[in-house]
Amino acid sequence: MSNKNFFSPTALLQELGITEPQDIDIEAIAQYCGATIVYESLHGCEAQIVGRGNRAIIAIRKDSPRPRQRFSGAHELGHWMCDRGRAAFACIEKAFLREWSKDNPETRANRYAADLLLPEPLFKRDARGKNMTLVTARELADRYKASLTATTIRLVELGSFPAMVVCMEQGRRKWFLRGPDVPGSVWPVEKLQRGSLAYELMEGGKVDGPIDIEASNWINHPDAERFPISEDSIRSGDFVLSLLWWKDERQLLELDE
Repeated sequence: MSNKNFFSPTALLQELGITEPQDIDIEAIAQYCGATIVYESLHGCEAQIVGRGNRAIIAIRKDSPRPRQRFSGAHELGHWMCDRGRAAFACIEKAFLREWSKDNPETRANRYAADLLLPEPLFKRDARGKNMTLVTARELADRYKASLTATTIRLVELGSFPAMVVCMEQGRRKWFLRGPDVPGSVWPVEKLQRGSLAYELMEGGKVDGPIDIEASNWINHPDAERFPISEDSIRSGDFVLSLLWWKDERQLLELDE
């Protein structure tokens, strides 16, 4: 493999001639980059990587679901491509939920995995015109054999409509990402608000979305109560992942004034 664009997932996929999601073979791609993926009985982590010189071994927990295995492999490959020579990494499942907005090795590895498994040109094509809901995210996750978290983030970033994804841990905001059409003045609340699906889920309720709710349940803005927002949420342990969608973009224009 040439050194040109060595760290770019886009360049890597182009070099390998990959043009469809079913051709993204993480084991073959890792091998091409000098890393061999093996499946083992791991305890305390989802995956780990150890490298020496130009070769590495990526061990993935063999009893994890296939989408988790693929994302774990791509995540560890991200460490190999971006953080080679700095340390050995052993990554727990929470790293795949927690680290999406900070500037650290885990976030860089998550980003690398998303760019590799859910490449922008293909994902934009497949997400075009689709509703910003977890149903859509699950359909795309199945198509790309990717994790729901990474796919939801990609949908927000590359989908056709303005949206935001928010991760709450034990009821408090851990991280969030805005879509490109959501103004920087629009911020999600720091603490879960009664009246949101996420609040009900964290309290142990069983609720299905998406539903339209008052935007003030989610958006920290003095005029948010004037507008509805579509919320779809899912709980995973201490985390709740919420997908927020502005169906009427005029609301965002007014909130940004």
